[in-house]
This record gives sequence, structure tokens and C-alpha cells, in this order.
Amino acid sequence: MKILDLPVKEIVYTSDRLFGRFFRTPTPSSLIIFPDGSGEVVQYPPQSVVNNAKYAFLGGHRNELNAEQEQAVITAGYGDLIKEVADVPNRVQDRKPRILRRVLKG
Repeated sequence: MKILDLPVKEIVYTSDRLFGRFFRTPTPSSLIIFPDGSGEVVQYPPQSVVNNAKYAFLGGHRNELNAEQEQAVITAGYGDLIKEVADVPNRVQDRKPRILRRVLKG
């Protein structure tokens, strides 16, 4: 089975204009394939673009591809984003585990 591994872009937000804190947030990208066969990777696609697209692969989801979708992604020029299930790292399992220690007084 093949899935679409969309890129994640880190976006910096601020809490207010003058004395705000900066927050770095990983934001998944989405791949939109239009009816003419072209494609575009975008951050926040408007609903009208998603409705008019032939295929809309939204970021942050596990997008499993059938043969027709796989061919559409390759034709649009984004074949490098297609991965086998075994090739995609599990981002949750790749995180370093937190070590919790319990101190016993005796």
C-alpha cells in the first residue's frame, strides 16, 4: 500500500503585535490536484479550491492512495511524495520517550 507523505512547514506565530511571544508550530501542507492534471502544494486551501479539485489530499491525515490517485500525483509532478507504508517514519514513535523516575524514600 502506498501513502502520500506531505511536507510539514514550521510557521512562526505571535500572540500580539508589540510585546508578544513567538510560537513555532509545525503546519502540514496539502496537495491539491486540479481537473487539468496540474497540482499545487498549499498550506491552507480555501474550501472553494478543495470543492473544485479533482483530488484534495489534506495534510495531517493518512492519505492512502489507490492506483488512479497514485497516477494523478505522479502526473502532477509530485511522485517524490509517494512512499511505501514501511518507508514512512512513524513520527510519534520516533520521539524520544520521557523518562519518569520515581524516588522512593525508605
